[in-house]
Amino acid sequence: MRAVLTVVMGGALAIVAPTAVAPSVHSHDSAQAHTTSPDFTGYTSGEEGTTGVTAVRQDQTTAFDDDSEGPTDRYIRADGFTCSLFRGLDLAQYDRFLETCPDGAVTIADGGTDCGPEAVELAPLWVERLGEDGQYQAGELVQEGGCVTPGDVAAEAERAFAALQVTAPRATVQATRPLLVNVRYPVQANAEPLEEQVTLLDVPVLIRAEPVEYTWDFDDPFTPGGGTLTTTDEGRWWQEGQDEPDDSWVGHTYTHLGHPDTDAGTRRDDEGDWYRDDVTITLTTTWQGRFQLVGTSTWTDIDGTITTTSTIDPLRVTEARVRLVCTDLNGNTTC
Repeated sequence: MRAVLTVVMGGALAIVAPTAVAPSVHSHDSAQAHTTSPDFTGYTSGEEGTTGVTAVRQDQTTAFDDDSEGPTDRYIRADGFTCSLFRGLDLAQYDRFLETCPDGAVTIADGGTDCGPEAVELAPLWVERLGEDGQYQAGELVQEGGCVTPGDVAAEAERAFAALQVTAPRATVQATRPLLVNVRYPVQANAEPLEEQVTLLDVPVLIRAEPVEYTWDFDDPFTPGGGTLTTTDEGRWWQEGQDEPDDSWVGHTYTHLGHPDTDAGTRRDDEGDWYRDDVTITLTTTWQGRFQLVGTSTWTDIDGTITTTSTIDPLRVTEARVRLVCTDLNGNTTC
């Protein structure tokens, strides 16, 4: 995969995809708003507050603050293929663009590098230093170009995955309140994969987090077999017409409540029924990471996992005792 023009200033990175003409690059020496060429799209990343260079979408404008410090050295990644597109074009309409390309860019990287389908080309890195006269000097080669493979960014991808902000999925239990003992209650985790694009070693990379394991804690110390369940199935809700949920469903059956005279949290109501309040079901979701160099098709696993925790609002679990009564539903005496 071929890399395209990349410009770095003041700690910010912009990678720009050319369509027909050269991109615009801004130095912030005034508060004037600049409009970039509508023929370019791109993205930026860098330290918070950095505004030294911008690649923006069509019709978007940018402005620079008079009070902020301007950039010093200007960096550009440019290969021979990209620079050849700019040679001979009239660039007068673009503010402070780095002329066409640094001297020698076409010679060093002419024709680009064949990196294969699962790697990306990283163009040579050039710098134009700001002289004492306030003018930028001729470009200097800082780093030769080359190919970036998944192995090159694996460690950085692992760090980016660990810093990923993954939202805990919504956990639900299908039940009317209160819950009754000896009834199977299905649970479900509404978890969706998450993707985020980051820049690692000057290369755009997709980081993906996928839910791979669900551990349910049903806050049940009294049911034989324990009150936890670990599964790779996110669960489902019962639908009318289906068989009654059984132990094959992702869910739980509360079979014992403890004894109100000996077990903390177990109580007896005015009718003598036992119950437990504030039963809290908790879901721990484990996320596996993968990454992909943008423009390639291969996903590479990331070492380590992320876990998130979801909690269902506290519930009451009670017994439903069978009682013999002498009055039917119509009020007639039957005994």
